[in-house]
Amino acid sequence: MIVNLLRILSLVSVSLAIAQAASLEIDSKTGQYRDLSYAALTEKGLSAEERTRLFGGETVHYGELTEKERFAARTELADMLGMINEELVEQCRTEIHRWLMQQAADLPAVYAGRDMHKIKTGAAVFFRAYEIFRRKDYLQAGLDRADLILKAQWPRGHWPWPGKSANFVRIQDGFNDTPFWIMLYAHKVTGDKKYLESARRCADVMLELQRPGGGWGDQWSFNGSASGNSGVYHGISFNDGPTNAQFRMMVAIYHLTRDRKYIANLHKLWPWIQKANLGEKDPVVGWADQYNDDGTPVRARRYEIELPSNYALTRAVGPLLVWLYLITGEEEQIELLRKAYDWHEEMRLRDLEPENWRLLAQLNQHQAKAGHNYCYRPGWGSAWLPDGSNWGGVTGYNVFVWYPIDEERRKKYGRFLPVQSHEVTITKAGKATKERRSLSESQGWLQIYSRDEAYYGRHMCHCSIGNDLSEIRRALLEHKRGGRVALQKYYSNPTSYTADQYLQARLDAARRCLQERNVKLARNSDQKGILALPDPGALVGQKGRWYGDKYRSPLGPVPRKGPNAVAGDWPTKWGASYYEFTHHVSGGERGNVGWYQWQLVHDHLLAHGKIGPDSAARGGRGFQGVAFHNSLDSWDAFGEWMMACIERENHFDLPWPKD
Repeated sequence: MIVNLLRILSLVSVSLAIAQAASLEIDSKTGQYRDLSYAALTEKGLSAEERTRLFGGETVHYGELTEKERFAARTELADMLGMINEELVEQCRTEIHRWLMQQAADLPAVYAGRDMHKIKTGAAVFFRAYEIFRRKDYLQAGLDRADLILKAQWPRGHWPWPGKSANFVRIQDGFNDTPFWIMLYAHKVTGDKKYLESARRCADVMLELQRPGGGWGDQWSFNGSASGNSGVYHGISFNDGPTNAQFRMMVAIYHLTRDRKYIANLHKLWPWIQKANLGEKDPVVGWADQYNDDGTPVRARRYEIELPSNYALTRAVGPLLVWLYLITGEEEQIELLRKAYDWHEEMRLRDLEPENWRLLAQLNQHQAKAGHNYCYRPGWGSAWLPDGSNWGGVTGYNVFVWYPIDEERRKKYGRFLPVQSHEVTITKAGKATKERRSLSESQGWLQIYSRDEAYYGRHMCHCSIGNDLSEIRRALLEHKRGGRVALQKYYSNPTSYTADQYLQARLDAARRCLQERNVKLARNSDQKGILALPDPGALVGQKGRWYGDKYRSPLGPVPRKGPNAVAGDWPTKWGASYYEFTHHVSGGERGNVGWYQWQLVHDHLLAHGKIGPDSAARGGRGFQGVAFHNSLDSWDAFGEWMMACIERENHFDLPWPKD
């Protein structure tokens, strides 16, 4: 009783704090937010674009209507239906169907090599097209691809690793989990048990490969021979999805079979994650990319070393902590996530200190002038020292720390540090000369490289361009608003709409059909539409990074090519479709509006009631695997298709051990 009362009081105090929270502010001198810590998080005063940059997609929940509200909604919907640009909708529909038929005819003969990705993404696209348009030729095109994948499955249950025999299993990079989801999608749209059996055989072999700590390694060899590729066998990896992807698979197959063996050992990940935290003292929190079974970090590729990594937080441990918390309700789990997030914020703020920011901006200008795409974003070092004193880019199994380092730390972390000096190119009076600079107690690599006009990202961290915190930030915001209940609501959604919910969903769809921005992009005036995409992989790949943060400079969008180029708003891997084309960053050459065309046609069908209440409601977002960094909107035309293969309002309702 006392515990419950304390929880209620805690939620009340949090709600009051949110109500009184100030809006997030951007510093005019840096172009960055002044404070993004957990304590500062709020949506107050943010534009729709700013919200999606920081927090990803929205989950829309519809309640029941009064008679007055119902009448008003029907009236508004009827008015809006007459305002939709039918000619534009028909143009988009025609282009989508034309593209789909072109892709249907482009069917590889076998599931192998580079065609594997085309076949997998093609199956997902055609199954979704069938769900939306109800055309059997699209269903058949999806099944043609699913059958190629099924035919290629090894007898043990795993799928091929190109160039290797059935002895080897590639656990990371979607080699097994994506075919698994395609099998479940084929089962969903056909009911054919052969696809479910295929998915179960894959889950069984992956269950066999689960490590004692509850996670998975990068690869496996049944006879113990080496694959020739880096990555752990006898350990747990957070790199490129092995643990998170298999976690999703085990939950999915449990929901379909109710066999608890699939989830029996997933709870072991929580104590293992606690043990694997490499932060030596508060407030430092972080995880490496790969570990031995005993929790000691190991290195893999030249930029994956035994130090805490931003990739491990955003791509693996962060989502895992969210999922575990949604399952168990253990506040320690969300508290550890908050600490990890706030430690990232401390690094970001140090990078934004005036002198550090000046040097980083100078470094990025070198990048821009050279035409390179590795712009550093504050806080996004590839790795940091476990005591939190320094961080930087990683290559050659060394961390190039940004800031000066004293002798004590040099000795302590010497095996991770590169040679002490480096030759840089300095231009004086228009003449380029070479000078040797050294890492010291008064000079870090940031100072050294910011003076090197020939620097082009040799040790720039790849985390800056391919990483985002919005899924983690969203989870923390929802938790701050209302604890686990609010977070569960964000991750939940019905599998079918009531009459009132369906009416509201149709009304929202009609509103999206009329939004100026959506109409402008779907019109495809710059010939950046779906017909410009070479294959389904190019289309599906955009959804995975639909929303998310982008580097922002106080200089604003400015030329990045030519003699006057400097670093302005810089493209990352995030928001290439949602932001880049719209804002014409770097000329808009990376943007494509194919998904805007799909969304318009989908919303038009829904607004007219041609997508029913069962199909329109696809269940909760669950253990996300599509836009796993930043979350898609609950109404998205493609959406979280993997978890939608098993429609559940709450995927986190699982029997869980208490130990």
